[in-house]
Amino acid sequence: MPTEDGWTLSLRHYPGEGPPVMLVHGMGANHYNWDYAEEISLAHTLGEQGWDVWVPELRGDPGSEAPTRRMARNFTFDDHARFDLPAHTDAVLAHAGADQLYWVGHSMGGILLYTAARDYPEKVAGGVAVCSPFTLQYPNRLHKLARGFGWAVKGRGLLRQKGLVKALGGGRAIPVWNVIANRDNIEWSLGKGLAQRALIDMPRPMAHQAIQWSKAGEIQDLDGVSWMPDESDIPLLVFGASVDKIVPWRNVEPACEAFEDCTWHLLGTEGGFEADYGHIDPVLTPQGRDELFPIVVDWLDARRAQDQASTDVAAPPAEMDGATLE
Repeated sequence: MPTEDGWTLSLRHYPGEGPPVMLVHGMGANHYNWDYAEEISLAHTLGEQGWDVWVPELRGDPGSEAPTRRMARNFTFDDHARFDLPAHTDAVLAHAGADQLYWVGHSMGGILLYTAARDYPEKVAGGVAVCSPFTLQYPNRLHKLARGFGWAVKGRGLLRQKGLVKALGGGRAIPVWNVIANRDNIEWSLGKGLAQRALIDMPRPMAHQAIQWSKAGEIQDLDGVSWMPDESDIPLLVFGASVDKIVPWRNVEPACEAFEDCTWHLLGTEGGFEADYGHIDPVLTPQGRDELFPIVVDWLDARRAQDQASTDVAAPPAEMDGATLE
């Protein structure tokens, strides 16, 4: 599947007769964000409920091909928002024969949902955002520390995060898990497997842009213009996580000020959940499967029932589970 600027991207497809729903992964991750193992896979869970599930592979993911070597190492969030997700959205809608799709995003995947709500809201029937900042006005110690290291990620090329984590052994004992998850929710074998399969190397320009967001207190394009919509009537289900050190929940909750039809959950014991959650464990652990997934499924099913237009989606042709489209 081509983008306007020459990349070739892939879509993983889990066919169903229901409306299309697109699951968009976070920064520095890939499609395993949603389908690392069947027993903790939101893609499989939604597929079992009859949804027509699509998982995009963005530029930089294993299922992508850059037009030049230089472009393979030098892209930013703006490229995802302006080229990748519009192309993926149009491809899903064309294949499904639908006018709208549903969208579930984790972290950056939810930020990209917000950009879609700004730029092509007519194509999104409803969205779910998990640990996705709408603002960065509430920094924590990690954010303040990162602001001083913008110089270290300037320039071109890749940050070899995947190799670094592998070199440290990849298991739950390494310090990175204290940052990206509530380590109590991560089994050693899961941590090791995620380190081997679910990470990608980040381009320096993207990492630098994220640090600039932290300094500005908002999510901006490279020209300093906010990516966030001022208001939206797209129905939204949004989750913050109580012990998230990457995206403190106070930066997530303000989405409900812009989305008039918004349902908010704080993932933690304070919010009525059995576990406290960090950044990745809501979508990649048995705890998240048992507590988060049912809420997402019920919300999407309720939206589907309310939206009669979505029930007219034509069933796609049969394909192998998890097959990819180029």
